[in-house]
Amino acid sequence: METWNPEKAASWNQAPKLHYCLDYDRQKAELFVTRLEAVTSDHDGGCDCYVQGSVANSMGSVEAQTALKKRELHTMWEEGLVLPLAEEELPTATLTLTLRTCDRFSRHSVVGELRLGLDGVSVPLGAAQWGELKTSVKEPSAGTGEVLLSISYLPAANRLLVVLIKAKNLHSNQSKELLGKDVSVKVTLKHQARKLKKKQTKRAKHKINPVWNEMIMFELPDDLLRASSVELDVLGLGAEGQSCVLGHCSLGLHASGSERSHWEEMLKNPRRQIAMWHQLHL
Repeated sequence: METWNPEKAASWNQAPKLHYCLDYDRQKAELFVTRLEAVTSDHDGGCDCYVQGSVANSMGSVEAQTALKKRELHTMWEEGLVLPLAEEELPTATLTLTLRTCDRFSRHSVVGELRLGLDGVSVPLGAAQWGELKTSVKEPSAGTGEVLLSISYLPAANRLLVVLIKAKNLHSNQSKELLGKDVSVKVTLKHQARKLKKKQTKRAKHKINPVWNEMIMFELPDDLLRASSVELDVLGLGAEGQSCVLGHCSLGLHASGSERSHWEEMLKNPRRQIAMWHQLHL
């Protein structure tokens, strides 16, 4: 596979492929994933892409990801992934490499994934090779829905602005009777574990794909911003008037993935509205 021509393969509209090389540092107890290249087609979506690596072991899992690169038919990363892993865990651990794309609203989609056993037999350490990505990958919370919002901070006024724009593909596995009812978003501002204030949007019609375009403003001193977070609860209205949580997400430095990167982008760009899509969790 080392002599395989990625541009030619992409023109054949083949399944996406990922190039990688695994190495292990016994002194540091770290797994290295280097020589990362991806070959995709024009139909994989997203204007940027990145590779996420996760290792599952007996203690749980650890993750790392590359920086975003402009997606092309043949995308290469100069950097690698570093994943802490004890040597005794190697024979039974599994590495998952996931290629993801990202659009201008930072909606993250899975192109495909590769699962590799780290016993040193099926995937020899130190040998660079290509692997075909499995494309039938579903997001962990697929089907729960997504929400698009922007956040910005105005340091001169000590104000945090949260604009709830819209959501899509909302549903509730437990409450099918809520389909078609009104939906709103409860926004809670927290500093560390303490709840400072909560506000709620107006109710929107057409619960599956509701549109709010509503701004919520919080007073927040600049010195509290980094350790603060915003929690969103998308609420459906039941037949007897009680609220039911249809999905949840939390933005802040405590989070991971897009929920963390959204907060980081806001911190780096004061006064600028930063919009991103976020997957909702139950």
